[in-house]
Amino acid sequence: MKILHKITLVLVTGVFLLTACVSTPNITLDASRSGQINSIAMLKIDESRRLSVRNLSGLAGLGGAIGGAISGSTSAQRTEQFAAEYSRNAVRLAERLTEDLQKNLASQGKQVIYLPGEVAKVKDGKDDYSHIQTKNSDAILSVWFGPVGYVAPGVVDAPYEPWVVVHVRLLQAESKEILSQKTYSAGYQAKLEGAVFVPCSAGYRFDRFDDLIKNFKQSADGLVECEKAIALRAAADLK
Repeated sequence: MKILHKITLVLVTGVFLLTACVSTPNITLDASRSGQINSIAMLKIDESRRLSVRNLSGLAGLGGAIGGAISGSTSAQRTEQFAAEYSRNAVRLAERLTEDLQKNLASQGKQVIYLPGEVAKVKDGKDDYSHIQTKNSDAILSVWFGPVGYVAPGVVDAPYEPWVVVHVRLLQAESKEILSQKTYSAGYQAKLEGAVFVPCSAGYRFDRFDDLIKNFKQSADGLVECEKAIALRAAADLK
């Protein structure tokens, strides 16, 4: 199963990810291969295109077309407002994740080369890396964000909590064989079968959406804490 990292998420897909059980690849780096990887070429990491704010305890929980439509409209408006604040405050999770992954991998003795001009391309509905040439690296690290935002779980009056999803794929540099692939879901515990759940940001909860926006610096700090937790876990899984 391949996960494309260049997808513009529509609201319906976001709702499905939050309310249904979705599976994701979970390939662990074999110990016999990890010792052969001393240098890694990291591809460009883009900001998430799937910013989202969802309240699962609202009208959508009542069921029916009317409740779902009203809830969907409200979520779209809140997501738009959240995205505007995210941009205005220059949160830049992608830059932070790039730096943190490089730092954490380097602390393990890995030589990391960042390739800001290189990303996977889509060919025949799959991610394609055949165009990427890395003569001096043992492996290629491809990282991309899934949903990023805040979710109020499906319990009445449940507070909003941060949710950050990051996909990490390690490939053999020459053959492009996938050596490891994991999805990290931090904060809100979504129904993602195969994903690695990463606890984080327990102190960042907002009872109302207005509080989340009013205190956006704190909201952003909650997302950053989740990003850092993912960067630590992902690097540890690539030892």
